[in-house]
Amino acid sequence: MDKPANYSKVHPLIANLPKHLKDPANYERIKKAIADTMVLKDTKLEKACVHEDIASMAACPKCTKRMLYRRLLLKKLGFKNPAQYWAWQKTHERIKELYPLMNWKTQEPLK
Repeated sequence: MDKPANYSKVHPLIANLPKHLKDPANYERIKKAIADTMVLKDTKLEKACVHEDIASMAACPKCTKRMLYRRLLLKKLGFKNPAQYWAWQKTHERIKELYPLMNWKTQEPLK
């Protein structure tokens, strides 16, 4: 069976990502920035939130503010929706699995 002229092996969710999101050298930094929006650490001024269910988390003003900040950060980075973020993360984890001895910042194999 012949493939259509516009056939691509790239999944449509990640095909339109900006170049900085496609670069494996940026993966850890971007992943950490996104993860930091989900974690509220104990400080002297406020305690970390602990919720039993999603409904109580959604009712919490601090957690709602963090969720909105995370959503805005994802948009600012270039993700169009959460599904695109998860596809991006899965792709980069697979790249790390296939090429564990690659230093992506220098584009050279580890020695």
